[in-house]
Amino acid sequence: MSEVKTELSGPDLIQGVALSTIADGAMLLGHAHGEPALLARRGDELLAIGNSCTHYGAPLNEGLVVEETVRCPWHHACFSLRTGAALRAPALNPVSCWRVEQRDGTVYVREKIERIGRRAPLPAATGMPGSIVIVGGGAAGNAAAEMLRREGYVGSLTLLSADESIPSNLSKGYLAGTAPAGSNPLRSADFYKEHDIELKLRARVTKIDPASRHVELADGKSV
Repeated sequence: MSEVKTELSGPDLIQGVALSTIADGAMLLGHAHGEPALLARRGDELLAIGNSCTHYGAPLNEGLVVEETVRCPWHHACFSLRTGAALRAPALNPVSCWRVEQRDGTVYVREKIERIGRRAPLPAATGMPGSIVIVGGGAAGNAAAEMLRREGYVGSLTLLSADESIPSNLSKGYLAGTAPAGSNPLRSADFYKEHDIELKLRARVTKIDPASRHVELADGKSV
């Protein structure tokens, strides 16, 4: 979703930086392979990920390190320092991640680490629902559906939206006329098909019946 163009600053991490310049728990802004990069230290381990939040391009080096994650300073998205994965909304896409090497007191950022796709399917377990229905086709509902698939849920997954269009970004920029309409959808229609998420548009929910485990819609149908 980010349209922000970020200039490169700080050291070229490919050329290496002295380990002594990075305190434990601190972050260093630099660049690697033409991208803004964040180098974070946890004890004797160094981790390198992209520095631009994939939600709106915020500089992650101005955020907060919490264990093996960094929190975005603008909208509090959360990324794994170890893999670059987007762990919490509103960010949906991962940032880059690079292998880090230490040699003779110098830290070098090396090649990109290949991203891992979906996790292995969750094993059948007592209490695991065979189907899940999410009410609401906004950013939160979309993020919930995505995370279920990423975490290995393979059951039937339905996203109900009262809107006439696919889940979209609630953008101040779009309302102000500074963001193009093409940047507004959170995902393409093909994305939901590829991830086996049944997206039902114009599906306004009127009642949730926990006893029968049904959701009733305004048109008289139920899910």
